[in-house]
Amino acid sequence: MGDQWRLQFGTSEAATEWPQLCTQFPVNCREAYERMRLHPLERAATEKPLSGALATRFVDGEQLPQWQIDISSGARLWYCVDEARRRVWLMAASAGHPGATVAKGKRSSRNR
Repeated sequence: MGDQWRLQFGTSEAATEWPQLCTQFPVNCREAYERMRLHPLERAATEKPLSGALATRFVDGEQLPQWQIDISSGARLWYCVDEARRRVWLMAASAGHPGATVAKGKRSSRNR
């Protein structure tokens, strides 16, 4: 285990949607899994902290920073990072772009 972070589901929806997403995008999901387990707070081309009202979320009694990983041009993972416990909470695994992150009148760029 060493330097790895513990990954847990933060919502029942994430637990249901994660296997479906892995079937649809196996390589990208494996890469995302490794990033969350090894470097959950490292900003990358497909990984970034969310901003505004989505920047933090209450999980297990703590206000935690919330991040996003782009799996494909529309699919996203949202996760929260508990640094004190070295725990990553997978909050959403969506094959479609989450509507909460789309700015009015703008289209998201293609990431992969």
